[in-house]
Amino acid sequence: MAILKQPAHCVKKRRMEIFLKTKAWFIFCICGFLYLPATPSLSAVIVYDQVTTVGTPVYLEVLTKGRIFADGGRLVEFYLDDKSVGKNLTGGDGHGYRKYTPDRAGIIKVSARSAGESGSGLLLAMKKNEKAVLIEIEGGFKDAFVSQIAASANRRTVDKLFKEYRVIYLSRYSRFIGIQRSKDWLREAEFPDAPMLDWRGPQVLTVLKARGIHLYAIIGSAGIIGESAEHIERRYTFEQTQKGQTVKDWEEIIELLQKSAPKKPAKHKGKYKPSQKE
Repeated sequence: MAILKQPAHCVKKRRMEIFLKTKAWFIFCICGFLYLPATPSLSAVIVYDQVTTVGTPVYLEVLTKGRIFADGGRLVEFYLDDKSVGKNLTGGDGHGYRKYTPDRAGIIKVSARSAGESGSGLLLAMKKNEKAVLIEIEGGFKDAFVSQIAASANRRTVDKLFKEYRVIYLSRYSRFIGIQRSKDWLREAEFPDAPMLDWRGPQVLTVLKARGIHLYAIIGSAGIIGESAEHIERRYTFEQTQKGQTVKDWEEIIELLQKSAPKKPAKHKGKYKPSQKE
């Protein structure tokens, strides 16, 4: 049985039709995307959270974005607790910086405005004698939740942490999904506000230590606590690890932190009796 073959010119014509249709569809998609109305997710001013100690300067950082790529050369005005602290131009990569030295401890709201768009973040200024507990939100929260009851219990435990320590959130995926989405998840889960830093390896801890932060403990995935071994002594995870301590729940973490905390000096009983030298 003979195999019928199409003439060469027919094959070329068919290939050309497929190519033109594919090219037209690609151009249509690109044009349609470019003509979409602007939304906060396509064009935005992003403010990155920062952590430092009182009296230690830090650079407030923003990123101005267009619909797809960074949009550099824009004038940005910085605000601390809604009070303007100056204006700066963003560079060609869209990043802009403003140096600031906090003179008091606490959480300060940082916001930035440019061309009718705005964004906000947090600046945590710590006292040098305060202890910081770092929590990776993926390995510390999401992976540990198995039910709403567990989530509720974890929130209560985290509230205890906030009363004793300064909490700093870490995120492995914020550079991919956007740090605002990670913050929205924490807000929906009713966790307390705290600065969130993008985890880019142990250099994040090196920077914090250089700013005088007392890195007291870290809670997260086995991978992150392994990378933190040279910087933080108390390392806890819900996974199996040889470079930290595996725990069953958040209550165990609280107990371990309390056991490792230095004992407070005993209070004097009875009335104070001055010595003869006084």
